[in-house]
Amino acid sequence: MKALLLLSVLLCGALTATAAAVGAAEAAPQELQEDNQISEAENEAGVFVPEEEKPRSFFAGEMAPSAEGRFFACPSGWVRYKSSCYQLVSSSRSWSSAAAHCASLGASLASVHDQFDYSFLQELTRRAGYTISWMGGFYFQGWRWVDQSSFSYSYWSTVNSASSYPCVYLRVSGGWSNHACSTTWPSICMKRTDTC
Repeated sequence: MKALLLLSVLLCGALTATAAAVGAAEAAPQELQEDNQISEAENEAGVFVPEEEKPRSFFAGEMAPSAEGRFFACPSGWVRYKSSCYQLVSSSRSWSSAAAHCASLGASLASVHDQFDYSFLQELTRRAGYTISWMGGFYFQGWRWVDQSSFSYSYWSTVNSASSYPCVYLRVSGGWSNHACSTTWPSICMKRTDTC
């Protein structure tokens, strides 16, 4: 019980310190504006500005980092959306090979939980120059996501026989569909960053 109380006090102190640091950062917008003006002036003068300092553009539907989301970054080659990192893998693979490849990267094939998620994945696929990519949906005694998240949202364009076509793919032109898992297409891997 004493250990639990001590941990609670330490956690409270850490959260207070973090909130104070965020508040201090938000309280100094003038200083940040001056820094940005200097960076822009240096850039106009031909001075190299590191990529980390350049402003990021976000895909449609992608949110700017929140205060709590500022503390993680996606690995190189991955795109951040909400609290996850995504990578379109352009090499064509079967669904099971794509799932194994994502797992080797510490990720899984992407799951979708609302229209914004699906729109983001469509745009990721479109920007890479593709019209179709594998997602993490599959049929086994019902539709499921390979990352074991809830299959509570669906956006089917067409539904083929699940026994013959048990793997889900994204279509840039509309909703998703299911196809034979042996077909080779690009795929989308997703790493969750909100888990320890």
